[in-house]
Amino acid sequence: MIINKKKITRYIFLDSQLNQADLAFIFGTNNHEKLVELTHELWLKKLFNNILISGGHKFTDSVNEAESIAEQLIKIGLPLDKLLLENKSTNTLENVLFSKKLLEEKNKLKNIKSILIIAKNYHARRALMTLKKYFPKYIKFYVATYDAYGFDKNNWWKKVEDKSRVINEFKKIKKYLAKKDIEEL
Repeated sequence: MIINKKKITRYIFLDSQLNQADLAFIFGTNNHEKLVELTHELWLKKLFNNILISGGHKFTDSVNEAESIAEQLIKIGLPLDKLLLENKSTNTLENVLFSKKLLEEKNKLKNIKSILIIAKNYHARRALMTLKKYFPKYIKFYVATYDAYGFDKNNWWKKVEDKSRVINEFKKIKKYLAKKDIEEL
């Protein structure tokens, strides 16, 4: 596969669009220090009132992502009653489907007009593509990205492991588009 660095960079990396939203949607991760920092910063700016954290146990880890992230957010001052946890999902599609079901069960989905997605810089596009596929079309989505591993759109190709993460993400998007699990932006 010939890698067109500029094409992949433009496609994968979304710029943050910080707007006030009804809900912050956090995609779980086991590397969540920068995620917690960004979420706290956005909370202090009053960009959202409620947070949905989605993430279960990964096959290689016994830590529940949603519970671990929630614990860290509560430690730094976010109120417990503002957090909603989906703690069973193991991938992005499950994050979205299980979270949608949870919001429907809690009778909250119908009141959400906008969502601020908080996701890793190289994962934000697929997260947005998945949410747009399964959530109601009237919802507006905004994105807040963070650099989880020390790379961004200006240097992702410089280290083998960073390049591998981005290329794998690019391949996943192509695969999930072909399966119709996500929709193009």
